Amino acid sequence: MTKTNTVYMGPILVLVLLAIVIVVGINHGGSLTALLINGVIGIIILMLLNYLPKIEVPINIWTFLIAAIGGLLGVAILVILNLMGYKEW
Repeated sequence: MTKTNTVYMGPILVLVLLAIVIVVGINHGGSLTALLINGVIGIIILMLLNYLPKIEVPINIWTFLIAAIGGLLGVAILVILNLMGYKEW
């Protein structure tokens, strides 16, 4: 029996989104309040996505962190990945 190497995209996406948020926040001088509001809006939209028929993004720790850190951009990436067929969170 051989052991297969499995790469989980969740932690990688969280780290990439965190790096993007930090770089954009530093370069554009964004305030912490704006980043928090964007994160809360991302989480709310993630929860509302479950009511749409063709989008099945589960709410777990990875999708929650991606939506919280990435905000609207994070949710958009989750939706695009879901529509492309990636369902292993």
